[in-house]
Amino acid sequence: MLTNFEIILVTFALLTFLVILYFFFKSFFTRKLMQNTFSDVQPMLFDDEIQKVDNFKQELIILNLISMDKSNYDPNQILTLLKNLGAKYTNGFFGYYDISDKEIFRIASGINPGLLEAETKTYILLLAMDLYKTINPTKAFETMLQVATEIAEKIDATICDESRGPISKQMIEHLRSKAQEASIYQTTQPIFQNER
Repeated sequence: MLTNFEIILVTFALLTFLVILYFFFKSFFTRKLMQNTFSDVQPMLFDDEIQKVDNFKQELIILNLISMDKSNYDPNQILTLLKNLGAKYTNGFFGYYDISDKEIFRIASGINPGLLEAETKTYILLLAMDLYKTINPTKAFETMLQVATEIAEKIDATICDESRGPISKQMIEHLRSKAQEASIYQTTQPIFQNER
């Protein structure tokens, strides 16, 4: 029969063993989880276009609309909503275009491969814009923010920043100032950048 002291000693040894195991394997599981998370949810929206314009300036603004309860959105509801809000479907993504039919920003699933189709299961919608590809970056950002707000209200989503944390007023102002910087840059650059 074990004494109380021996029971305490065995319990303490077991607890110490478990703590050591936790710290030993923690980095392995954390690293694996992070790799899986990033590979599963980072669609490459502008991949093809980045390769075409390697030597040009690029500044992406990304907003995420994440389901409040992390449940998947109804794909038919999303597709209908985006069409009703004036988005055009092109190559698996939805886009908003200006009067000259130049893309302002794209909407996609936040989970790879990013396509939004009738069978898409996602709880994250991703809105992405390259400020240097829009004619008026400041107005384009305001349009994107307004559309994100409208969609979020309709589908009970939280508007999040690029790192998928809830967006703050300071972050909105920071993104707004990026858009203003891009506007200034565009007005100070020559029309044909290849002439430099």
